[in-house]
Amino acid sequence: MKDVIYQFVHEHMMMHIILISLSTVATICAMAIDFIAGVIKAKQRGEARTSTGYKKTAIKAQKYFSPFMVLIFIDLICCIVVPFPVFSMLWAAYCVFCEFKSVREKSWQKAELRKAEKTMSVIIENKDEIAKMAAEILFQTQQKGQKNEKD
Repeated sequence: MKDVIYQFVHEHMMMHIILISLSTVATICAMAIDFIAGVIKAKQRGEARTSTGYKKTAIKAQKYFSPFMVLIFIDLICCIVVPFPVFSMLWAAYCVFCEFKSVREKSWQKAELRKAEKTMSVIIENKDEIAKMAAEILFQTQQKGQKNEKD
């Protein structure tokens, strides 16, 4: 029995553990590169680098590694049937791809995205005032149209 367990661990589990470890390291390295690139881009845009911005990296890590841990357990359960950890490797590839896209974004594109976010938040906060202004413009247009019909 001891030999069966040793053989199982040696033949199946070790390859899974090595590939899962490589996937984890790849994800962490991609996040580190994105973090450094983000700090550099923030400097270029003249934005303050605050703890709030740094906490976004921790939140991103939580979003990446919570599902990753579950997928690791699924891969370890499936290691008898599947020769390599498919699920965790696919998730790691997705995370690395997302980080790659984030690093590739130009600084001005991020500035435009922030500007659009601010514009949308102003619109959402002032939606009642915007609706009143639109109603007034519509009302004035209708009054002018009625005046022109009378003349």
